[in-house]
Amino acid sequence: MAITQEKRNFELSKKPIEMKRIFFVAGFSLLLACSCGKALYSHYDYDEVAYFYAKQEKSLEGKDLKKLTKSYKRIVEHPKGANNVPPPGAYADYAYLLFLQGNKEEAKTYFQKEYVTYPESKVYVESLMQKLGL
Repeated sequence: MAITQEKRNFELSKKPIEMKRIFFVAGFSLLLACSCGKALYSHYDYDEVAYFYAKQEKSLEGKDLKKLTKSYKRIVEHPKGANNVPPPGAYADYAYLLFLQGNKEEAKTYFQKEYVTYPESKVYVESLMQKLGL
């Protein structure tokens, strides 16, 4: 009878371990399912374009400036991602590129879009606009 009691105790002690495994697998599966969501923002090819210009150490002028502006235009005018808005800072970067090309009114519009979309950037963007004379 002692063997049977030991066997029963052993079987009972395995149940909490099995339950822990089930909860672990279920929790891991839930985390995995939640992490497979759509990205919040899309930067398109911004990384490659920005790296290319930074690596060349050229000042942004002429064709280079227009190419970078075109890349930003795509980011701000055709946003992708779960939020369907450009990533933080994209409007401001695009506005600055427009300012460098002399499009001051359009630049002002995009600076304002930045702090309307991301209110936490308002103080910084307004001080930048003031320094640029916008």
